[in-house]
Amino acid sequence: MNRNQFLRLLDYVRHYWYLLPFVLVSMIAATLLDLVAPWITGVVLIDRVIIARDASLLPWVVLGLLGAVILRQVFEFAHRYFLALLTQRTIHRLRCDLYQHIEGLPVSFFAGTPVGDMVSRQVSDADAIEEGLKAFVTEAGVHLVMVFGVLGLLFALNVQLTLVILPFLLILAVVMHIFRRVVKGFSRQVRDSMGRLATLATETLSGIAIVKAFAMERAELNRFSGTSQEILTSSVRLARLEGYYHVSVEMILIGSVVLVIWLAAPRVLAEQMTVGALVAYLGYLARVQEPLKGLSKANFRIQKAMGAAQRIFAVLDVPTEDSKSTGTVILPKAQGHLQFERVYFGYRNDEQVLNDFSLEIHPGEAVALMGPSGAGKSTVVNLLLRFYAPNQGRILMDGHPLDGLDSHSLRQQIAVVNQDTFLFSTTVGENILYGKPEARHEEVEQAARAANIHDFIATLPQGYDTTVGQRGVALSGGQRQRIALARAFLKDAPVLILDEATTSVDSEAEALIQDALANLMGGRTTLIIAHRLSTLHHAGRIIILEDGRIAEEGSHQELLDGRGLYKRLYDLQALT
Repeated sequence: MNRNQFLRLLDYVRHYWYLLPFVLVSMIAATLLDLVAPWITGVVLIDRVIIARDASLLPWVVLGLLGAVILRQVFEFAHRYFLALLTQRTIHRLRCDLYQHIEGLPVSFFAGTPVGDMVSRQVSDADAIEEGLKAFVTEAGVHLVMVFGVLGLLFALNVQLTLVILPFLLILAVVMHIFRRVVKGFSRQVRDSMGRLATLATETLSGIAIVKAFAMERAELNRFSGTSQEILTSSVRLARLEGYYHVSVEMILIGSVVLVIWLAAPRVLAEQMTVGALVAYLGYLARVQEPLKGLSKANFRIQKAMGAAQRIFAVLDVPTEDSKSTGTVILPKAQGHLQFERVYFGYRNDEQVLNDFSLEIHPGEAVALMGPSGAGKSTVVNLLLRFYAPNQGRILMDGHPLDGLDSHSLRQQIAVVNQDTFLFSTTVGENILYGKPEARHEEVEQAARAANIHDFIATLPQGYDTTVGQRGVALSGGQRQRIALARAFLKDAPVLILDEATTSVDSEAEALIQDALANLMGGRTTLIIAHRLSTLHHAGRIIILEDGRIAEEGSHQELLDGRGLYKRLYDLQALT
């Protein structure tokens, strides 16, 4: 699984392969230039200048050291620049792919997955992968080049001593392998806890008015603190493990240095090895220690990135709506003829919401669905929008089965005004434009006039460019509802779904909304989810649902005369 994730990440890097030569060449050049100084200092300066008392080489020593430093800085700058281009473009592509994939997931996925966790994967986990890519490309790459370069020079200086320290390097490789899997497991725990914390913070801050109204600040703080404590505990365990790991690495490396000094010092005293060669050897041995330590740190960052990649690819592996659907038919402009034919559906296998539900709505007809909570009213809308598919039966639009239609084309034919109006935290004009992004300002203004909201917008400080705040918090319920109606006007879809558009508004706002609804419904097939009787006078036919079936059907007066469920609901609302 780890290898699979690694290969999938490399596949994203592959799109920017043309940057790799610049990264690798500059990285190798900068690394090898870093090896010049110990050789010049030990072998040339000490042995050939100081001990041999030959000052003629001194200018070349100085020039060599200065040239190596300057060239190394040039290549180091190039390496960091091209590496930033490579990693940022790779992560940008991964983030966009993940976001596009999340948008394409079915509604049923979001019903069981917290939004905050998705945000955490989109932001935090992607950042961890970016750090892992940098660690792999630069730190692991640089350190590996350094290790092999230094080993070559160590063999050139003294083969016997180098063969002695090779077992230490093998022990270090074993230690890195042992710690690798444990680090990934702890890292995954930390990221899962961060996802839960993001979910909790998102929900609490989105509902801050309810939190304050019920004086639940302390309770929410306790929930937040408990989840944060999980992150603290897992992070401390990870830090402790990292500490053990680095101590182990340090002890192995120090052991190799002590052994080299123990074996090399007598050779220098016996003049079997020059002082300069020993200084150069110890200098390179110190040089090999740093990249080995760097490899251990890079290993930690890479394993943390693999834990984050596992969470991201787990989402990318969830099938999207389009991948499940075989629908390819594109509807240019629907007439609005809707048919539900013996539809059965349940959100769970053991509980049916709709049972043998059949309904036909003719083009331009307005039909209201009414019934007790849980009767299946909203389910009919979810099936019509193809958020879910029927367990049995079929639904048709203009004679085309919905499962044969392209989902984007289907939803282009439908405008929805929900009971709980959702506005984005952008401007009034951009919220209306959501119905038709390419519309001109004149069309936006015309839609706002039709929705009886233009006069209000004109009083705002920046007019249509005024920001509405998070979820439209700066507006009243009636104002939000009329902006949603303007959005539906602008979309100009042949099918209209109204999910009780006058709930929780005052009488004056309701009158404006009802007038706008009358304009909006003209010539459109309209499905009204009715909770209040004031909405029903727009409907030519009223359908009463009970236990997922049609219990009654007819006009307002016909249903009142029938003295069934509609009559009971009417009497209950009349009393209130």
